[in-house]
Amino acid sequence: MFVYFFGQIEFVQRKFGPLFPQDNNVIFFNPESPFQCLSLSLDNLVAYQTFYPVADELETAGIQCIQNVSQQKFNLAIVSIPKSKKLARHMIYSATKAVPEGLIIVDGDKTSGIESIIRDLKKHTKITNVISKAHGKMAWFETPTNLDLYKDIPTKIEGGFETQAGVFSSDGVDPASKLLAHFISQDLSGTGADLGGGWGYLSVKALETNSISELHFIEADLSALNVARNNINDQRVMFYWYDALKWKAPKLLDFIIMNPPFHYLGRAMPSLGADFVKVASRNLKKSGTLWMVANRHLPYEDAIKGHFSSFSELSGSKKFKVIRAENPIHS
Repeated sequence: MFVYFFGQIEFVQRKFGPLFPQDNNVIFFNPESPFQCLSLSLDNLVAYQTFYPVADELETAGIQCIQNVSQQKFNLAIVSIPKSKKLARHMIYSATKAVPEGLIIVDGDKTSGIESIIRDLKKHTKITNVISKAHGKMAWFETPTNLDLYKDIPTKIEGGFETQAGVFSSDGVDPASKLLAHFISQDLSGTGADLGGGWGYLSVKALETNSISELHFIEADLSALNVARNNINDQRVMFYWYDALKWKAPKLLDFIIMNPPFHYLGRAMPSLGADFVKVASRNLKKSGTLWMVANRHLPYEDAIKGHFSSFSELSGSKKFKVIRAENPIHS
């Protein structure tokens, strides 16, 4: 999306220059890279990003990055929509609150659902202009306007768990996690971690045993972490908004549980799971154990062999495999 975005925004800046005066206070929702922000050549730009790895990249590049818009006001917002329609709508709602009087630009490629978003927007506010270029579209409208119906609030699913738009498995308990939970509910003890814990299902099930003394919960998606705090009501848990691939335990752990992702910013990246295995091995004691679940077609066994002395597949299913790995290899 990076090349597409640069071409699209460059075209808009050239043709509709007055939309981007240099003295504007601009908020950019959901940039995927520093390049997207820097390509705008705007002096007063703030990024809104709640996915830690990208937020960290933005800050490292010198771009101010925020996770809450309630305290600041702007006169121009750019919303690069995510694939989740509910989350896209919520970002547009948030943009109208961040820009009480000004302009909202909504941008996306066709695979992100921009066309349906624009069609829906036309039902609820006056669209000033729409342009199509390359594989995407961009539309803008003025505020004030009322898009309160776009606001998303946490919802309850089976088991009384809370989830929110855009988080992994927001509509129900992930079947792979449910399968892993069957094995870990009675076999964990000591100090451990849930890597990429999402909205907290695995941790809730793991903490049903009193043998766990401490659990580190690491999640890169701030929205997921916030609902996980509500789902996991346990004093033994410490929460981290952080990149699991960079996380280092305060001391080596007795166990790690995980259902590692294999998508990054909406794009398939099977190597992520192998990276999670590597992180698990370096954070476990020599006597520590990794419990993980994955889609059956994902080839994580080679990565596990390279970082653990022994492992075995437990009873899984046609779609998923549960793996227990022991004796991490510390280089």
